[in-house]
Amino acid sequence: MQDGADTRCAGTEVAGLPKRWEIGKTDREKAEKLRIQGGISQLCAEVLVARGVESLEAASRLLDTAELSDPFLLTDMQKAVDRILAALEHEERICVYGDYDCDGVTSTVMLTDWLTCAGADVRWYIPTRTEGYGMRAEQIRELAEDGVNLIITVDNGISAVEEAKLIRELGMDLVVTDHHRPGDSLPEAAAVVDPFRPDDLSPYKTICGAGVVLKLIAALDGGEWEPALEQFGDLAALGTIADVMPLDGENRFLVRRGLELLANTERMGLLALMAVCGMEEGEPVSATAASFQLIPRINAAGRFASASLAAKLFLTDDPDEAQLLAGQIHALNQERRETEQVIFREILERITADPSLVCQRVLVFSGENWHHGVIGIVAARLLERFGKPCFLMSREPDGYRGSARSFGDFSVFECLHACAPHLIRYGGHPGAGGFTVSEAEQPAFCAAIQQYAAEHNPVMPVLTVHAEGSVPPQALTVQNVAGLGILEPFGEGNEKPLFVLEKMQVAAIYPLSGGAHTKLQLRRDRASLDAVLFRMSPEETGIQPGAVLDFLVGAEVRQYNGNNLLSLRVEDWRISEKAQEQAIAAQAAYESYRRGETLPAAYYQRMCPHRADLVAVYKTVGTQPVTVARICEKLAASGMNRCRARICADIFSELGLMHYDAAADTLTRLPAASKRELTESGCYLELLRLAGSPVPAATVS
Repeated sequence: MQDGADTRCAGTEVAGLPKRWEIGKTDREKAEKLRIQGGISQLCAEVLVARGVESLEAASRLLDTAELSDPFLLTDMQKAVDRILAALEHEERICVYGDYDCDGVTSTVMLTDWLTCAGADVRWYIPTRTEGYGMRAEQIRELAEDGVNLIITVDNGISAVEEAKLIRELGMDLVVTDHHRPGDSLPEAAAVVDPFRPDDLSPYKTICGAGVVLKLIAALDGGEWEPALEQFGDLAALGTIADVMPLDGENRFLVRRGLELLANTERMGLLALMAVCGMEEGEPVSATAASFQLIPRINAAGRFASASLAAKLFLTDDPDEAQLLAGQIHALNQERRETEQVIFREILERITADPSLVCQRVLVFSGENWHHGVIGIVAARLLERFGKPCFLMSREPDGYRGSARSFGDFSVFECLHACAPHLIRYGGHPGAGGFTVSEAEQPAFCAAIQQYAAEHNPVMPVLTVHAEGSVPPQALTVQNVAGLGILEPFGEGNEKPLFVLEKMQVAAIYPLSGGAHTKLQLRRDRASLDAVLFRMSPEETGIQPGAVLDFLVGAEVRQYNGNNLLSLRVEDWRISEKAQEQAIAAQAAYESYRRGETLPAAYYQRMCPHRADLVAVYKTVGTQPVTVARICEKLAASGMNRCRARICADIFSELGLMHYDAAADTLTRLPAASKRELTESGCYLELLRLAGSPVPAATVS
């Protein structure tokens, strides 16, 4: 089980804290050759070459996967088919036992629907998020009392070793279908179908629970793929995207075909759900639209009520019921958004009140009764905004439940494993995890997280965004960008391409939607492009007309009034690569100093501001917020860097002359009641001591 696609932001949360750009390089001669051979756009050819695809044969292998492997290659698939068909023949009662995320819901619906059409006596069960992931003894006993003879798990069950014993003791049979990695032993069952079984010989492993179920249905149909795809390809595609499966090989074929089927689905529930999302019936559906429109709503049912609502939605043939259920799920998703935003804002307010919170190696926050269904999403947003691993936990009557997100070489699972003496339970993988900690152990657990980070990551990873390459603005034409369409569907392992536009002059800057977003007019070499920066007003960006900057952008073609128009979305920007790396190093030095770590003496001398630096910053900052990045840009000629600017901010904040907002990374001048002496700042005096510098007598306002 994973939190799914809605844990990812639609774009990078742009903030003042610097991120590293990893820019690919392409051989334009090889790209030109590939363009001619494949009849594709130059931009598409350059993306392929940058990704290591340099020949037509390699491109065909990547893009033209046209089949799914034999479902009977999965170990125990024949046993599963035989047991299920026997249950149908003998009219045994069957229960499909699912999970509450999108993959679990789609898996449950697919198998339940097929069994119903086959005339089975079938029911389904999906636990609530409160009950937790996987099988429970209490529910197994209830199913036995209800006369169930066969339980089939979907998207769970591989770890249900004890539950499988109970099922056998109660006289029932079990068929496990799962895609998670097994433990040291497999559950005792009539069949255990999981591509990650050590003895499984199927050629493609990284399928989701719905993918395993699709293979089971194909096997039940005698191994023929087409009937299963026609009936359930749309749901299997949603499960694959939601569980963040790599979109290569069989997954790529499945999602491409499934999205085509989704655009023309006759399933009442999907039609109703797409309608509340504002998606037109019959219009093409992209993986991106599925990720950020459909899947969050499906997951919202499991997060805020019961995933059974989503299952009922996809199983109903009644258009009125479908419309009612879709409306309820849409409302739950809106509640999810609002709850997420409340928690996010609460954390930002804490950061604003205490900027030292974001100087820690790992962001750790807890709150009273934060909704456990969204704290993983909030953790992902904080990670994007501040470029740090994030652990969030909700205080509940019996302790704390938490979720964590990370990136790079800081592993959530390894950190939790190291902190295990403080935890009741935990699980996850390098990028994400969940945990439960008692009230008494929570403070020690928080300290242990930071200790682990200091010991195992002396240099913390820097959040890195990848670009395919640097392109001239003339390359971003409607025709060239439209040619990227053959790379779709975009998703895990096949990310939507991003490009760097270097040394673009900001000719104009405009507010959009009342200042909620920003539109930039960019120019270079007589080429002009418009680009949109979402979720930031012009004032928040700190970008000024006339500035020359590098921009990281995503590009797509959209239709408006029947015309194809180029649409550019700004993901990040920087003064230059050199300035970016300097800012990363300066930020690391500042945070190390604030954590009280010992630095070389020369560091203190370089970070300690002179009176001229303080005066320059004071004159640069007015009564409107100014980003630290903008301060560094304006004062770059005098040697101002991010570390020194942050020190200036701390001194001015301590003296009551300015307000530093760490959540927005901005500095604002406050009305000065009287002149203040620099010697009144403990921060300034401490730095002078560490730098071995004399104490001056000077005022700053």
